[in-house]
Amino acid sequence: MPDLSVEVRCQDIVVSKPGTGLSVTYRRERNEPMLVALGSMRCDPDADTLAFLAEAWKAAHAKAKTLGWL
Repeated sequence: MPDLSVEVRCQDIVVSKPGTGLSVTYRRERNEPMLVALGSMRCDPDADTLAFLAEAWKAAHAKAKTLGWL
């Protein structure tokens, strides 16, 4: 995923896009092969934010798979 930073912090995967202020944290659910986005996504995101969230999910999912979480 170009232009994205992916960082693992304990049971969290933090994906951000440097220089934009965009960031989302995904948490590994205990005993479940799934990630849950933390924080509220109830706002009405613009097209750039939606594109970031789609790419961030792909990056987090790929990282979780390499870690054996999924």
